[in-house]
Amino acid sequence: MSRFKLEPTASMMGASMSWRRVFPGRTDQIPLARQFAMFLFAETSIASDVGFVVTELASNAVRHTRSGQQGGRFTVELVLGGLAYVGVSDLGGGGYPTVRHDPLGCPIESEGGRGLRAVSQLAAMLGVHGSPSEGHTVWADLLCVDKPYEDPPLATSVTPAA
Repeated sequence: MSRFKLEPTASMMGASMSWRRVFPGRTDQIPLARQFAMFLFAETSIASDVGFVVTELASNAVRHTRSGQQGGRFTVELVLGGLAYVGVSDLGGGGYPTVRHDPLGCPIESEGGRGLRAVSQLAAMLGVHGSPSEGHTVWADLLCVDKPYEDPPLATSVTPAA
């Protein structure tokens, strides 16, 4: 039995499987969100990329939105298919998530401003929808051409005993 509560969601974009999980909006939940994602993508070549994307998006949700306030939460949604969809939804607040195209203009000791840019370089596509008042979903599509496992046969042949 898995320690994760897996909640399959409706299929998107012809994907084979999808999951959604809500995490409390605390920094100690970010590694758990990463482990959750990497567990689901363990049999693919992009498990570490998916883990990195979840870590960056969840960190931003907790750091920069109401998700990180008392009683806050963030939601991770994952779809495993030809395109792997990774989305993190927050509770809004602050501004609009944007990719900084010139983080080199920041002081060297600055730690912020690089996460979404790194995610955008890994992703086939990156997007944001929502609003500061209602919350945002920041998502990335990653190429996942691996088939994580074979579908079981519908019927097996039976050999008569001699």
